Amino acid sequence: MKEEQLIKDLIKDGESEQLEFQESLRRNKIAEVLCSFLNGKGGRILVGVTDAGEPIGVLNAKTNAEQLQTFLLSAIVPESPVTISIEKVNKKNLLLLKVYGGSKQPYLFDGSIYYRLADRTVKATSQQISELIHGRQKSELHWERQPALGVDLKDLDQKLILSIIKESRDNHRGNFKGNDIIDFLSNYGLYQNGAFTNACIVLFAKTPSKYLPQVRVRLTEYGEGKTGNALLRDEILEGNLFTIQDKLERYVENLGIRSVFDKKRWKRIDFKFPPKALQEGIINALMHRDYSSHSSSVSIGIYLDSVVISNSGHLPDDLKVSELKKSHRSHPVNPDIAHIVFLKGLIDKLGRGTIRVIELCKQEGLRDPDWKDTIDGVTLTFNGPKALAAKKSHKNDGVNDGVNDGVNSLIDDGVNDGVIDGVSDGVRVEIMKIVDLILTKEGTNALDITTYGGKSKPTIERYLRIAKEVGIIEFKGASKTGGYYLTKKMKAKVKH
Repeated sequence: MKEEQLIKDLIKDGESEQLEFQESLRRNKIAEVLCSFLNGKGGRILVGVTDAGEPIGVLNAKTNAEQLQTFLLSAIVPESPVTISIEKVNKKNLLLLKVYGGSKQPYLFDGSIYYRLADRTVKATSQQISELIHGRQKSELHWERQPALGVDLKDLDQKLILSIIKESRDNHRGNFKGNDIIDFLSNYGLYQNGAFTNACIVLFAKTPSKYLPQVRVRLTEYGEGKTGNALLRDEILEGNLFTIQDKLERYVENLGIRSVFDKKRWKRIDFKFPPKALQEGIINALMHRDYSSHSSSVSIGIYLDSVVISNSGHLPDDLKVSELKKSHRSHPVNPDIAHIVFLKGLIDKLGRGTIRVIELCKQEGLRDPDWKDTIDGVTLTFNGPKALAAKKSHKNDGVNDGVNDGVNSLIDDGVNDGVIDGVSDGVRVEIMKIVDLILTKEGTNALDITTYGGKSKPTIERYLRIAKEVGIIEFKGASKTGGYYLTKKMKAKVKH
């Protein structure tokens, strides 16, 4: 979906609690609406669109956007991350302003607190103000704001902090004046009551794992499948968020051209994972992961035809996985960390990064990436080329399409959900053969399968174990007289 179509879809949806149209560039009115969004769930303003939803455009869009950004930085208190982008619809320039629900509510403009009531912006009542203040008190107890004991200024990367102060000015994303590090950290809630916060350690500590071991990231690269002898790299990355982000950014830029062999067409397919898309997935994982648990994690698995980025965080309660593939509200689980990432310029268009990821993958001829939110966290999988047969080209000519798709689907789900490790093409084909046998002879035993498959008993037992773990087959009956059957999930996929 192109950028212009996304804006057209927004306009078509009409004004709402989280979307407002402004026909002309009225700075004060825009500040009031943004203030109300910050005191709520966040939202967007489209400037250059009439109340009836007609795009009429904004003159001198670039100059007006820069001036508006500067005005909003000082007009709304406390400072908030506001992104402004120029969007083109029907050859007319519009301004799109976006914010997420603020972590320092209540927010004020011109001495007043504003609230969103359906599709209208109104001054907050005394009860609403009380609720906002209570909400802010609760946010102060958030894990990010808790003090990290035993940390001194010398334990922080002061050069990094000074560079972000400069970058925030260059990006017109912050209004902090001066270069005093403590004042800067205090301004953004990273230094409170004489102590550096957990968020500060994640962002700026030289050796953050000394205080928070959960900040580490695991990077693993495999040759074929995910077996010990195919392991090319297994590394634990240390450092603060920006150090790790920089290491991973350079790593994915050097992945280069990759090749897979399409057994169906008997030819090699060359392709490339788009570095910008991988980098977007990585910064999102680092920014939104659940740092509050010592067992939290981020892992990145590089396979021949896929990249899997997993983190222990979760999507907000009101955001579904399906919404990630369209324009959506961004609501970071770690707002203090997200704000600093924003100041550095690593977040360009809040709520649209996932759409950009999809577009970049399409441009490279890859299948759409997949997001999953399970009990263990969020997983983003970058898939190989569209040129491969559906659900990867693991099809065996002697097996029907239902078996092929069903086996691949359940194995992929098992890998993405962390139930099993990766499975090579060859193993998938062998499991398909086993399923094909069970289809013709339900209740078949391991001896029959070993004879049919022509493999050793330990090898067949490994295939059966994988198939059971991902829900393809199940064993029924006594250990000596029972046999294998397809599960209800697998039968349903075969029927399709």
